[in-house]
Amino acid sequence: MKRRLEFTVTPETAGKTVRRFLQEELSFSGHQISRLKFQEEGIRVDGKKVYVSHVLREGEVLTVGLTEQVLRRDTEGGRPGKIWEAPAPELSKYPLQVLYEDSDLLIVNKPAGMVCHPSPGHFSDTLANQAAAHLGGTGTSMDMRVTGRLDKDTSGIVTFALNSEAAAMIQRQREDGRLVKIYLALAEGRFEQPEGTVDCPLRREAPGSPRMICAPDGKDARTFYKVLAETGDSEGKPRTLLACRIEHGRTHQIRVHMASIGHPLAGDPLYGNGQETMGLHAFRLSFQKPFGQGRIEITAESPDWAAFYKGEPEEGIFGEPFV
Repeated sequence: MKRRLEFTVTPETAGKTVRRFLQEELSFSGHQISRLKFQEEGIRVDGKKVYVSHVLREGEVLTVGLTEQVLRRDTEGGRPGKIWEAPAPELSKYPLQVLYEDSDLLIVNKPAGMVCHPSPGHFSDTLANQAAAHLGGTGTSMDMRVTGRLDKDTSGIVTFALNSEAAAMIQRQREDGRLVKIYLALAEGRFEQPEGTVDCPLRREAPGSPRMICAPDGKDARTFYKVLAETGDSEGKPRTLLACRIEHGRTHQIRVHMASIGHPLAGDPLYGNGQETMGLHAFRLSFQKPFGQGRIEITAESPDWAAFYKGEPEEGIFGEPFV
């Protein structure tokens, strides 16, 4: 069923045009509003199709029809209209851990070692296959957008947007800083300072290479970190548990930045020793719910390698509020 938003015009919002209401009350972008204008059920007032210049009157009912599917770009690993395969049998030992769900978003806790989205060699053994099955999409062309996917070896919070408007709003919050994701990272060695910033552009080491490197000709990337606790590996060598927040969200960003300052992540198969579960976990997510519904905070349970730490990253860490 097509997702619809319905609003009764109040004295406070009366006198606004439909365009202004959508921009100010629901945070719709100009592009989203333009797309709605050309949909038959996109924008209606009291059941009648109207122009976005229509001035709203108290008591009128504004209805906004959202898209039924999200169309991905080819570069994001799939094509619109693909048929979702049932989750591979081996995924039955990793039940989908739903952290939050509503009509626009599905937020889950991904285990380490699982691929986020179908790709060559991984057509049914992915987190997205599990999510599609949970939503009743197995065997259909239902499409979803993974907003902020995680590497295979990283665990933690992954968000699926269930319509293109929600996907666009989450992406915009990621770009303007309203969406805040905090990672737990277990790094090799001890840190001299309790907190710091790694500001280093990133690019691929070579065309087709899986490795990323710090390079002046790379794309901007900035990682903020704060020391939470110190521990040791099985041989007694020091390790440090960090809270990290990133800007830009480049491929392997935390992994490469920590390795670049001499502190590769424990168990990192590309930039560290790769002999154990990698120490990186998307721990906490805070964002504005789409369509002006208030702010929400999601937390994923800490992984086993961080169980020794009994505290939590302080509220307001890195100058960004969690709520």
